[in-house]
Amino acid sequence: MSELHALQPAAAVWPDRAARFYAQALDRSDYGQAVAQALGDARPASLLDIGAGAGHPVAPWLHHDARWTAIEPSRYLRARLGRLARREQRAMSVHDATWEMLPQLGLARHDWVWAANIGATQSHPHALLRHMRALARQRVIWLVPAQPGPRRWCLSGALPAHLHGESERPGMEFVLDALGHAAAPTRILTAPWTFRARFADVAAATEHCAMQLALPPGAACRATIHDVLASHAKPLPDGGIEVAAPKLSALLIWDLA
Repeated sequence: MSELHALQPAAAVWPDRAARFYAQALDRSDYGQAVAQALGDARPASLLDIGAGAGHPVAPWLHHDARWTAIEPSRYLRARLGRLARREQRAMSVHDATWEMLPQLGLARHDWVWAANIGATQSHPHALLRHMRALARQRVIWLVPAQPGPRRWCLSGALPAHLHGESERPGMEFVLDALGHAAAPTRILTAPWTFRARFADVAAATEHCAMQLALPPGAACRATIHDVLASHAKPLPDGGIEVAAPKLSALLIWDLA
């Protein structure tokens, strides 16, 4: 069963509404299954999961009897982790903290240390990798976006570049360039998957995208976003629509033993 350890987070944390949208969309996605397929048969006896979210990229492949230590600053996502631990009877310890606070937590070393898509991907890659290596016995795995497309918000890939306005350079390239040759991973695996979000209708999906882009109510491009989403939204049998965006995750792996 799960244990909760609280420590005041040092950085901005998702509001519950944003965390709920993200987690419920991943409920519909094949994220964890794609990661499991990429990893193959190797599994750790203990895992330190930094920025664990609701456990989607880990739960499908981590053995139920493995010791799972989760670092997650979002209140909503910690609650989801607790429900997961109770439902699946997992030995999980959940810490209310951000990655910057790892040295303060006094954690024991784990076989594997894992992090997926957290802010340090571009801001402080060396600092995060240093923390991860210090706590790992066998392996460090850092999962970063590798799709040739946008990465700032999960559904931006459902829009063309002139609408989402982001760089389409893969996030993995930023990380590898920042780390340099001396800190390069031992190997890299890739996992293609699809982010799938449900909305009441195309108007609701358009409003979500407009909010992410901070568009004013009268922005002319709102109509274009509506038309783009309408062209590939999938009607759902029980009502509503699904909007999808293709993803490619890179698993940067440092084999330590």
